[in-house]
Amino acid sequence: MKITKINYGSAVFFAAASLAMSLLSGLYLWKTKELLAAQGVVITGVQTFITAPLLSTAIGYLTVLAVILIYNLVAKKYPIAWEVQK
Repeated sequence: MKITKINYGSAVFFAAASLAMSLLSGLYLWKTKELLAAQGVVITGVQTFITAPLLSTAIGYLTVLAVILIYNLVAKKYPIAWEVQK
């Protein structure tokens, strides 16, 4: 079996995972908002739950798309192959 091309739709899973992790990180920051405010770090709800998750999701999605593009270009000449014995 040879893997010579990865579908670009596979990156959607990584975008969803990135969004979920960013929202969890935002919840943690929101819970520690008072502690961070005492140290001089001001956190807003828009920054925590909209701007940061969307930005990190976009960066993660574009990174995975770039990795898939590079793999597809290299795999045309050097595909990953393995044999399965029955």
